[in-house]
Amino acid sequence: MIFDYSKYEVKRFLLSNLAWYMDEYKVDGFRFDAVTSMLYHHHGIEHDFVAGYDEYFGLQTDLHGIVYMMLANTLVHRTKKSAITVGEDVSGFCTLCRTIEDGGLGFDYRLGMALPDMWFKYLRDTPFEYWNMGHMAHQLTDRRWKEKVVAYSESHD
Repeated sequence: MIFDYSKYEVKRFLLSNLAWYMDEYKVDGFRFDAVTSMLYHHHGIEHDFVAGYDEYFGLQTDLHGIVYMMLANTLVHRTKKSAITVGEDVSGFCTLCRTIEDGGLGFDYRLGMALPDMWFKYLRDTPFEYWNMGHMAHQLTDRRWKEKVVAYSESHD
């Protein structure tokens, strides 16, 4: 489902859900799925994000979606200082894990989306003696300065 983040009622509904889970169930963190869909009007569909930083900002950027994520991260972190938020973004949005004070969206971690695919391809297609350790090291360390990434080896995909 794609929400219309420009509507006050939508943001209020989503933010109240975050607060309710933290209050009622004592949730101490959230993984935001499909952040790419929230960041762009094209929802990341049939878009490769390989040309440069201009792909992140412009008319294709959904500013209302960005504001919602900034509000959500502010709410979660002010409600519980030790809470953690993780954003699943395939676009590589450059300020996803920067603080809101620094102009970012405020997520604590980015989900390392390329890693499960890499492991799957190596295990399925490449004999062990031909594994490229340099490629693996690059995939495991490829991130922006000060950006924390959750590395995982298995995915529901």
